[in-house]
Amino acid sequence: MNEEIPIWRIKYHPKNLDQICGRKEVKETLKHIIQQKNFPHMLFVGSKGIGKTLIAQLFSKEFLDKDYNANFKLIYANVPLNEEERKQARADAYVSTSKIGSSAGRRITTPAFIQARVKPFVQVKVLGSAPFKILIVKNFEALGQNQQGFRRLMEIYGRNCRMILITTKISSIISPIVSRCQIVLISAVKLNHFKNLINKIAVQESLEVSDEVVEVLYKISEGRISRAIDLLQLSSISGKSIDMEKLYENSQQFSNDNIRSLLMVAFKGDFPKVRELSRKIISSYKYDIHEFFKFIIDEINKLPLSKFVRSNLINFIADSDFRALEGRDIDIQISALLSKICLFSEFM
Repeated sequence: MNEEIPIWRIKYHPKNLDQICGRKEVKETLKHIIQQKNFPHMLFVGSKGIGKTLIAQLFSKEFLDKDYNANFKLIYANVPLNEEERKQARADAYVSTSKIGSSAGRRITTPAFIQARVKPFVQVKVLGSAPFKILIVKNFEALGQNQQGFRRLMEIYGRNCRMILITTKISSIISPIVSRCQIVLISAVKLNHFKNLINKIAVQESLEVSDEVVEVLYKISEGRISRAIDLLQLSSISGKSIDMEKLYENSQQFSNDNIRSLLMVAFKGDFPKVRELSRKIISSYKYDIHEFFKFIIDEINKLPLSKFVRSNLINFIADSDFRALEGRDIDIQISALLSKICLFSEFM
């Protein structure tokens, strides 16, 4: 392994749109927009972990060029506000009686998320020679009913800031927002492009990887490049020759170690720590929520628990999985499950 950059997913991280694996049509569309120096609000749609945010960031970087740092921001709609942000949102929502105008002394009903994270950025004028600022909102569907408030912001500040909204569920986005956006569909990378990238990494790292092994890696990782590279690096630790047995073994171990650590923290009743750990696991390894719940059940079935404890834990998971299937907020469902496990740990 390279000692300076030990993590391969960082070492082989694309630096521009040309280095993005596959997705030729998407790249051509975005490059044309860069040449035109103008675009409407955009909605990036695609399955989880396939590179929507990465493509949006690289596009923004090339579009804004030297003015990128001053005019770009990425926010996560599914990450709750911290205490300081909530206080600031409450303070900003009240218009002092010392102000002049009909709004003096009134309380503004703008959602706290928009008040604390979106408005401070979109209200500030563009810096440098960029035509406008760019705001990326990841997991946009998590805004739920607050999407109406966001729509008003898109209309008011559209000239000053273009928004790139990222989602896995276009059905969860309200029609007024969809109609105001150019939709960009991001598909999973095709097998032939995936093979080219993995073979290139194999040559760079002096690995022996057959075409059959690459195809298995594609299936295990579900075409998610960052996950595939992580698994390839993990498998290389025990030798330069990568076979299918190594891949399957490390794939299982990769998931088990993280989930087992998560459960051990939950069984100690430390909710703040286990919630933080779960968010890191989800964001780092791009697990689908149903896949995440399945891993937890698999680990619970391996632990020496009584039938009473095991059945209750599985019921908790089933309830959260059903709610997530209905389109409820994913972060809330995971937090609710972990809080139940932490509380139930007192009876174990």
